[in-house]
Amino acid sequence: MPLPTDALQITSRPSKIYREHSRLGQALNFDFIVENSTDETWAITVIEVSVLAASGQLIARKEINESGSIQTIPNRELTAHSSALVFNPFFLFDHQLEFQTLRYKFTLTSATTEQTATLETVLTPETYQPQVSLRLPVKQRAIIWDGHDFYSHHRRFNYLHPMLQSMGFQANFQRYGYDFVPVNEHGEMVHGETENNANWFGFGATVVAPAGGRVADLFEGMPDDRQFDPQEVARREMTLFGNYVVLDHDHGEYSCLAHLKQGSVQVQLGQTVQPGQPLGQIGASGSSLFPHLHYELRNGLGAKTVEGLPSYFHGFRRVVGAKPIEVEVGPIDTGDILDVA
Repeated sequence: MPLPTDALQITSRPSKIYREHSRLGQALNFDFIVENSTDETWAITVIEVSVLAASGQLIARKEINESGSIQTIPNRELTAHSSALVFNPFFLFDHQLEFQTLRYKFTLTSATTEQTATLETVLTPETYQPQVSLRLPVKQRAIIWDGHDFYSHHRRFNYLHPMLQSMGFQANFQRYGYDFVPVNEHGEMVHGETENNANWFGFGATVVAPAGGRVADLFEGMPDDRQFDPQEVARREMTLFGNYVVLDHDHGEYSCLAHLKQGSVQVQLGQTVQPGQPLGQIGASGSSLFPHLHYELRNGLGAKTVEGLPSYFHGFRRVVGAKPIEVEVGPIDTGDILDVA
């Protein structure tokens, strides 16, 4: 018996899918939502992508299947009347691949009847060029402890998780986020016991405006105890950021700088700031594992419906050995050790 056309469905998020030019290739950071409105359990068994040039010519194809690679997808079983978020598994393409569209095909198999179903969607990623010219938001050597590569916690924010759904989250605000942690000349982040904030080299380090803008939101009332109250998210959705400053750069671009040290915020709501102007200090407020600066470029205020935006930085050095690489403008990501030029 054939399935109704809407019994199994697939959609992609966010509404605009961007290709980000990383050092490794063209990166794609988006999600699929697979919905099962049937009375049985279905499992995703194959995911395939066909890569098409502007002419419609097939120029590449990739697949993960039950040979073992499908196991890299954690949420691939859909019980009756449920949905699952699938992080796009084909997240990187060669710089030289001149593609325009991506045709995805999901194959699902029923757990009871072994019937198979195929879901297809065609996507056209856009190249995003930020309007704002960004500089690093810290003034000393720092490691990107976690960026937004495929394995990062920023990337793997499952807003379909029941807990996050109950809080009202509908998008991934930190999709292109970074955690800056200042380090010493040996690349070490901390000396002594990690539980003591003062032992972290970055605790109290100055945080500066990565670009000019207007202070559109801020908070500075939380202690540096690495905690937040999930129940407060219903009332104040930015509570997980601890103490923070959000800058409006115009053109729909906002910088969020979070987990600031209590009492360190040096700007006021509505104030216009200049590039490099001190905003506060690195702290450990809110949902913070340890003292660090969380930075993200995003498309709005708040957290529950906001999406991250790709960002590139100007005028910095990448520490790769005896001779650092001078970068006029470029991407950064997990594991990079950076210095201000």
